[in-house]
Amino acid sequence: MGTPDLTAGGLRALLELCVMVALLITGSTGLVCYTAVESLDLGCLLRWDCPYASPNTTYTVQTKTQGDPWQDVPWCVWVSSRSCDLSRAFSDFELYNMIRLGVHLSPSSTVWIKPRKFDYSDFTFSPPSVSVSVKEDQLLVKVQFPCAANRRCSLKGCCPISELIDPWTTVTVYNKLNRSEHQSRTVWTQEVVSHVEFIGLAPGQNYCAVANFSFPTFSMAASPQSAPQCVEIVSKSGLLPLLCLGIALCSLLVAPLLTVFLRKPRRAAPTAESQPKTPASVHDPVSLVPVSLVPVDPCDIHVELADNISIRSSSSLPSNQDQTTILGNMFTSDPLHHDTNAGAAYWDSGGKELEPGLDSGICIPPVSHFSQETCGINGD
Repeated sequence: MGTPDLTAGGLRALLELCVMVALLITGSTGLVCYTAVESLDLGCLLRWDCPYASPNTTYTVQTKTQGDPWQDVPWCVWVSSRSCDLSRAFSDFELYNMIRLGVHLSPSSTVWIKPRKFDYSDFTFSPPSVSVSVKEDQLLVKVQFPCAANRRCSLKGCCPISELIDPWTTVTVYNKLNRSEHQSRTVWTQEVVSHVEFIGLAPGQNYCAVANFSFPTFSMAASPQSAPQCVEIVSKSGLLPLLCLGIALCSLLVAPLLTVFLRKPRRAAPTAESQPKTPASVHDPVSLVPVSLVPVDPCDIHVELADNISIRSSSSLPSNQDQTTILGNMFTSDPLHHDTNAGAAYWDSGGKELEPGLDSGICIPPVSHFSQETCGINGD
């Protein structure tokens, strides 16, 4: 008789326990919401679905970083949408980051759904891009990382993820025709762009490079490999034909220019006849030879006039200075012209008669004066 009552009581107690557990899980109102986080290149998008909520229900999203209190996401407060972009809400991915969704049942009643974490297990990445170049016998591989939207990117809005984290970058170089010949290097990238060098590659072969990267602490959060970029390693002996070809092309281009330049007629040098003649001075000097200051006897001076008149003088000049003056004037004056009115002889140019009164030559006393006072005395 007591057994059926005990069994019914036990079932009732078990049912009450299940209800209590369900209330603890779903909340006192019985509201159920499903949340999911999508992350690409350190971005974060929260999506949710509350199937039993009213169509007019509004929501608020909060975030929490390790050591900080819960904070509202300013652009996701009292919204009616079913998603919120939290890419700019997180800046430090080495710490614990949490997200929770609040459902507003009324202006004064909000139900907070169980928080969930946001960490490396949610991360997915786009493949990087690589470029290759050859320098002497080295193959240089440049790795560029995908762009991420984050509040640490300031006004740019988007920046390489290498500005937000220091990823591990693995670069593999392989022979295009023989995949078994390959080299791999893994570097800890602390720059915006990663550079990796490879040596010991066979000349004349084509090599391809691929790269991927991973989150610095957890290698399971890694990107796919990049598209391969290939290049041929040219041997030094193979550069000789290219060099010769370049020289030949330059010669073909320069030779016509030189031919045209050499055939261009040059301006003839001016001859003595074509050179402009300097107009002769009205009074050309007879000689530029300096006159010696050696004393000269005036009687030894013989002057040829235009009309073949000879004048001799035998008297001495008053001084050496007077001798120099007379001799200098004789060598620098024009041909003589005799002016009977003035009682003196003048040098003239080309036999032209000068106007009286113009002192254009040396003045020589009359012949009779010289013969009577000077040469006549010495003749005695």
